[in-house]
Amino acid sequence: MGVRIWLKVKLGMLGVAFMAILGSAYGQQAKVTSVKGKAQDLQVQVDIPAAGVYSLTSEGEVTDLNKIKAADKTGMVTLYATIEVRASRPTKRIVFDSFRGAKQDLGKFYFEKGKQTVNMLLPADFKVKAVSIHAFVPPVVPLAAENYKPRIVPPAGHPRLWVNNESLLLVKGRLKEADHLEAWEKVKALALQPVQFTFDPDKETFYDEKLERAIEAKAFYYLMSDDQKIGKEAVVLADQYLEMLEFGNVSYGDITRELGRAIYTGALVYDWCYALLDMRTKTGLHKNMMRLAQDMEIGWPPFYGIESIINGHGNEAQISRDLLAMSIALYDEDPVPYKYTSYSILEELVPMRKFEYQSPRHNQGVDYGGYRFGWEMHGAWLFDRMLGYPVFDDNIKNMPYYWLYMRTPDGKMLRDGDMFNVKYNSSDDFYWKNPQTMLLCYAYSGDPVIKAEFIKQGSLPDNPILFLLLDDPKLKPDFGRDKMPLTKDFGPILGSMVARTGWSEDKESSNVVAEIKGGGYHFGNHQHADAGALQIYHHGIQVGDLGLYLSYGSPYDFNFNKRSVSHSMMLVRDPVEPLLFRTKTNDGGTRFSQRFPRTVDEVIHDSWYHTGEIRASAFGPDPIQPNYSYFNVDLTAAYTAKVKAYAKSFLFLNLKRKDVPAIIVLLDELETNDRKFEPYWQINTLEKPVKTEQGFVLSSTFKNVAGSTYVDLLKPKLADSEVNMYSGDSTAFVFGDLYHVKSPWPEARGTRIMVSPKQQNNQFSYASVFQMTESGSSKLPLHYDEKSNYYIIKVADRLLVIAKPNRYLDEPIELVVPGDQSYEVVVVGLKDGFWNMKSSLKNSSFNINVLKGNHTTSWKSKAETIYLSPGRRYDAQEGRIN
Repeated sequence: MGVRIWLKVKLGMLGVAFMAILGSAYGQQAKVTSVKGKAQDLQVQVDIPAAGVYSLTSEGEVTDLNKIKAADKTGMVTLYATIEVRASRPTKRIVFDSFRGAKQDLGKFYFEKGKQTVNMLLPADFKVKAVSIHAFVPPVVPLAAENYKPRIVPPAGHPRLWVNNESLLLVKGRLKEADHLEAWEKVKALALQPVQFTFDPDKETFYDEKLERAIEAKAFYYLMSDDQKIGKEAVVLADQYLEMLEFGNVSYGDITRELGRAIYTGALVYDWCYALLDMRTKTGLHKNMMRLAQDMEIGWPPFYGIESIINGHGNEAQISRDLLAMSIALYDEDPVPYKYTSYSILEELVPMRKFEYQSPRHNQGVDYGGYRFGWEMHGAWLFDRMLGYPVFDDNIKNMPYYWLYMRTPDGKMLRDGDMFNVKYNSSDDFYWKNPQTMLLCYAYSGDPVIKAEFIKQGSLPDNPILFLLLDDPKLKPDFGRDKMPLTKDFGPILGSMVARTGWSEDKESSNVVAEIKGGGYHFGNHQHADAGALQIYHHGIQVGDLGLYLSYGSPYDFNFNKRSVSHSMMLVRDPVEPLLFRTKTNDGGTRFSQRFPRTVDEVIHDSWYHTGEIRASAFGPDPIQPNYSYFNVDLTAAYTAKVKAYAKSFLFLNLKRKDVPAIIVLLDELETNDRKFEPYWQINTLEKPVKTEQGFVLSSTFKNVAGSTYVDLLKPKLADSEVNMYSGDSTAFVFGDLYHVKSPWPEARGTRIMVSPKQQNNQFSYASVFQMTESGSSKLPLHYDEKSNYYIIKVADRLLVIAKPNRYLDEPIELVVPGDQSYEVVVVGLKDGFWNMKSSLKNSSFNINVLKGNHTTSWKSKAETIYLSPGRRYDAQEGRIN
């Protein structure tokens, strides 16, 4: 039960009058015994029934806001008061800012039992209306964590952060390697440089990243050289800095990251310089690291209700680096922090990621995934180096390939999740990078391909210590991509496929990169409602995502950016569909979710997270340079009950031609639960498209080289459909609601093409073909024939049999192959099991086994009729149709 004090202030011309009431669970009461001072200098004596930590909250009024704004040069108006509790060290606290106005949480303060004084020196032009004081209640420790007995504990002795006694020798030995000389010289120069820091325990100082880097460098230099003079400098600086460090009540700008970095710096000194610490210094560092931990977003103990190590900011540095490092360093003197942090990592994070990383891509997308995965890798490394063996599943080593496959020839990335890097990539020379994550990954797995990516991203000149701790100079980078398959199937948890025509990084390259999503699970936060979305890159984004991540949770963010409508995918609008998570607009898309699962059991058994089942995924016939890539998915679960059944298939053809490098066949089969529900087949593009009799022509230009995408709607015909295009200022016009955003990026003024049937029905079939062509080239002739359960399509040197996406073919098929040229026949969507193939030209047939989950076959053929039938023929002769 908490204690609450209300201080109500009536502001007169010359002074103030307070009324204060305090109630407690213990039946005690405290009150203000005296109030002195003028409006800008308040002295309040209160009577506290029990010693402890209390939170102060103030509410006030700016008397001349225009005057303050005129004097402000930062664009963020901020007013501070100086607060002194029990005659302790004065502290500066925000009483007004542009973010929270004049109602502010002033922070946590320790009060003794009984009467004491609170002094508040207020800024000019500001009046206090009320102050409340309530007992600080720390996060509740889950019973499982409270009773947890770690099965893995830090070994005896120090160091054990990043190195143990064995790996310390390894890191020291590598300092002499040529590849490490530059980084080592940089660390030495910083470590040996004198630091001017004035220590005054009666004053506070704010976060100083430059000082922290100097402290870390001195501690590392001592660890490597045993230079006690430099080591003692690190100890004294860390002790004094953390004693004076105060973040006050700054809440904007994700200040918890700076809090964590300070804790991490203290932990490194505590561990690496342990032999130089006396008891007073140990006690001081311990006290101040724990003090700072209380103000982190995840709180201390690290179980603040809405935060979690699985997702959100809790899945960043807070636990996996900062608090874990602190707990390992302090373990001998205080094992409780390690109990809590090891529980979070070993019992919550490790099993969840073992499940999730069956799909080697990150649910938080390219940018947030790259950032957060890097912190998980800190946790993986800290345990691995401390113990000498890993605690995470080996599938964590496959994750960095996600960023390789999402890379487009212009150096950017296909869109996935909230992309904060979009706002930095207007330059033609932009190259997406997160070299720290790449360093952690290649060093952990010993992968030369990822090391090459680290080097291409500029290495890590600003963090030479981490580089020296992890890099193996004997691991040579491999810049080749020829051995990597052009197509990547991302598995069952985050169902998706990326198919490309090449690995060129020439910005003028004609390479096509395409992605289809769907199937698996949804994990919320920065993940978008984009199950079934299509993206195509060819000299720029031809089909893709028009959302911009400008501010989390804004009306534009929750009603457009994160929603299905900003993606190229199917919309089905039920006019009375409930709206959740502060959304205003019914966009007709998949279920929008900000819930996330915390355990494997929850994600599997709670249908809320399920978005569909992958029916087939295959590419071939060559596994490295496939001619075709096929993906088929049932997406019914991604939508609410408005959708009775929905399946989608994607067939990517690498034609290996200069004029038309690739073709995509996209099929959709949809059944709604009401004829009145409105389906919309939607694709989004950056440049305004041209409408044709068959469909649309999309275009993009990069580095003065242009490409076009011809989109032919085979079914339904354009004449049988209504077409709406929303471009420019209307890009984010969503069924009556306009979410206009001011931004220079092309996504803000792209075009959404929405195709809907003219006739009401509850069953809909869509068949479309996308031809990516070089500037000046025409699209290829296209011939197709629709059967009851499949399409036959002839284009270029390909003859395709494509099952409708909601079924598997289980019937005889007769296929006539023309004699004008040799064709690659590709059949996709076959029922798994045995099939028999017979040629009209050859007195032979042979049986094939179509594998479950693959459902495809292909062969070369010319001028013959092929009979394909389910089942085996026992009189079949072994042979092959060539």
